[in-house]
Amino acid sequence: EGALAGIPSIALSQSYAREGMGDTVPFAAAEAWANRVLRPLIDTPMAPRTLVNINFPALAPDAVKGVRVVRQGLRDYGRLRIDQRADPRGYDYFWFGLGPMIHTPGHATDLEAIADGFVAVTPLHLDLTHESSLARLNALYA
Repeated sequence: EGALAGIPSIALSQSYAREGMGDTVPFAAAEAWANRVLRPLIDTPMAPRTLVNINFPALAPDAVKGVRVVRQGLRDYGRLRIDQRADPRGYDYFWFGLGPMIHTPGHATDLEAIADGFVAVTPLHLDLTHESSLARLNALYA
C-alpha cells in the first residue's frame, strides 16, 4: 500500500516449515540480520511504485550464509481445491486449498536463495500491465 501511494516501502517475510516446528516461527535470523539488510536500504532512492521484499530463511542466525539480491521466483501449487464449509453462525464460505507446492526454483530467485540459506532481497514493482500484450489486444478492438 505504501508503494502504491508513492512511499518507499520494504516488506519483510519469514520463511518457515511446519514439519517439526508446530506453530512456532523461527524469527532469530530475522532479528539478527534485519539491521544488516535494512540499513543500506533506508537512504537508497527507489523508483516510484516499487518496494523491496526481504525474505529471511528459517535458520539459526549463524547458519545464514549472507544476502542475495535476486528475482522473484514463481511457486506452482499444482491443483486448486475448493471446499464449501460453514462458519459457527451457519454461513457458508469457501476454503481455497492449495495442493502441495511443486518447488522448482529458477537460478537466482528468492526461492533458491532461501533454500540455499541466504536472506533474499527482491525489488518489485507494482505495475502488473503485461506490456507485450497491449498491441495485440488493441488490434482486437481496432
